Amino acid sequence: MDRNLQLANEAFKNQQWGQAAQLYEQEYQTAPSEKINHLLVKSLFENHQNNLAYTVMMDNLNSYLMDEQHVILMVQVLLANQQLLMAHVLTATVAPLPEAVTQLIEQAESQARQKPDFQKAYQTFYQLSALTLTQQQRAFKKGQELPLKEWETATEALLVDPFVKPIIRVSLLEMVQKLKLTTPMNFRWLDNKTYEIVGSQLKALAEFEKVGILEDSLQEMIGGHDPVTQQLYQNELGLQVTLLYPFIDRAIPDPKAWVTRLIQGDQVQSAALPVSYSLEWWQRKLSQIMSEMTGA
Repeated sequence: MDRNLQLANEAFKNQQWGQAAQLYEQEYQTAPSEKINHLLVKSLFENHQNNLAYTVMMDNLNSYLMDEQHVILMVQVLLANQQLLMAHVLTATVAPLPEAVTQLIEQAESQARQKPDFQKAYQTFYQLSALTLTQQQRAFKKGQELPLKEWETATEALLVDPFVKPIIRVSLLEMVQKLKLTTPMNFRWLDNKTYEIVGSQLKALAEFEKVGILEDSLQEMIGGHDPVTQQLYQNELGLQVTLLYPFIDRAIPDPKAWVTRLIQGDQVQSAALPVSYSLEWWQRKLSQIMSEMTGA
């Protein structure tokens, strides 16, 4: 064992957190590993360097879900950074959940409700539909500092609010899925109809087989000969499937035809409106939403 690591371990053992953090930081720069990541995060957290502890922890987040001790440390760091909702998301799949974690989250949520600006923060999130897209994005992010009960109550209303931007509604729904919520909720989809969903029964966006098929089709059609154009279409396609969540399969029955039209546009120019739910109808609707998002 090198001298630097030996000194770091001694400082850690003696709870000299500042010194331990400094020495583990040097070690982490030269020879990063899960173990050093854990020791560095613990030292930083105990030394009240919460932002840095969070940043380092995010380098190797999955390694914190392997045992009770590190789940507790992960939650402590999240809560120290006001990441209340993220604490729920990351522990949603931990079974059994350590009692200490439940207590930590309950205590943090109770403290959050005592803060003088709590009601204002809650109202801003609840009424985010009155804001511009940029402000809605900010309020969505800030809303993740709310206790789960309040976040869930507001989200239930926001998921059906026609003035919430589609990308924000989808982002909220993705959080509902990650939280594995079992309460049925209504969701206003892009066709302006309302559907009942249950978060715990939804697939994550990455789990949709069709997303991979669409990407493969794009790769086939453009190939490696024009990587810049391919990346542009890749970005557009990624935003399209995100906006269509959670009914991607319903909107895109034929991935090849979808990618062909994405690249080539309308084959027949017509003043007539496309048939509802047709490929042209969906892509025009998505194009309009995306133009509004970028201000184009």
